[in-house]
Amino acid sequence: MGRIEESVEIDAPIEAVYRAWTERASLPACMRGGAERGVVAVEVAPLDRIAWSGGEERPGHSGVVTFHRAGAADGEDSTRVMLQLDTEPHGLWDHLVEGLGFTDRHVIDELAAFKADVERGGPGLAA
Repeated sequence: MGRIEESVEIDAPIEAVYRAWTERASLPACMRGGAERGVVAVEVAPLDRIAWSGGEERPGHSGVVTFHRAGAADGEDSTRVMLQLDTEPHGLWDHLVEGLGFTDRHVIDELAAFKADVERGGPGLAA
């Protein structure tokens, strides 16, 4: 089983970042379509964390995203998003992709795109 842990600091208040994460259109592409693939939310604590499981269709897949106020001491209104994904590759191709680090790179790129989208106030994301 592979574990991916990444984080990003976003120059936006925690409320805007959490709202953006929970809106399907702004969700990083690696996270979209979860319901169609049997992903089930197992814990939702607004403005704090969301945890999910791959359910019956994707056993061995799970994750958690947490939201942390950052920069409060210096007056900045920013949020740290920490993402942890546990994946279980199935088949030779999945093992190769994960072994070469493509999955990690994809998650890093998606978090960077999410950050950019939130910071520029993408559709419906204005604080």
